[in-house]
Amino acid sequence: MNRTMVAAHTGCGVHPDNTMASFLEGMELGADIVEVDVRATRDGTAILLHDDSPYLLTHDFNQLNEPDVRKRLDPLYADYEIATLEQALKASASRGTKLNLDLKSAAAIVPTVRLIRQYEAQNRAYITGCSDRMTELYPDIQVMMNTPDELSPQQLLEYEQFAESVCLHAQKQGYVGLNMDARTCRKTMVERAHFFGLKVWVYTVNRRQDMELCLEAGVDAITTRKPEILLELLREC
Repeated sequence: MNRTMVAAHTGCGVHPDNTMASFLEGMELGADIVEVDVRATRDGTAILLHDDSPYLLTHDFNQLNEPDVRKRLDPLYADYEIATLEQALKASASRGTKLNLDLKSAAAIVPTVRLIRQYEAQNRAYITGCSDRMTELYPDIQVMMNTPDELSPQQLLEYEQFAESVCLHAQKQGYVGLNMDARTCRKTMVERAHFFGLKVWVYTVNRRQDMELCLEAGVDAITTRKPEILLELLREC
């Protein structure tokens, strides 16, 4: 049985989300995976950024990273430069750290795929978030299928049938696994996913007791803002 991987959520330490300082914190804490949000600037530069902004349509990366402009994007950039996906791929290459690339828009797909291929990171980069037609257009890229954040009463009542249909669809569409809100994941789903050869990643789990439930269910990775708690728990297992 494979050990559950620790996925450090963006902003797992003292530094703000989606900064290089935060990304490095995730690696230094010993996470197997570091999760980042990805968007694209006007010139097609993939950057680490969660929220949308009209500046992405009007500025290329160099313009956006000018101190006076980036502060208008978000006040935190008064003290931090905007990080690029290329920087994250370079920084993580020597350690082989895996990346959960949560694409926030379709515009980020092409530049992200280009960089994954450029840095030969197909075996350690996983796409979550916006993944329109990616399994069809880019079969060499690992894509996780996002499942619903909330389940309907019918899905909850007939969870086994729901799990079967989700896993069957993911397999047929060429996904490598499921990316699930932890509140919607049960052991039944994990067992069916593994039967179909799929991974199951869950997010965002910050309480020890919730981590224990996810470990009991047998998930393959847990995304958390508290990787140190999960690492300690895994050492105890």
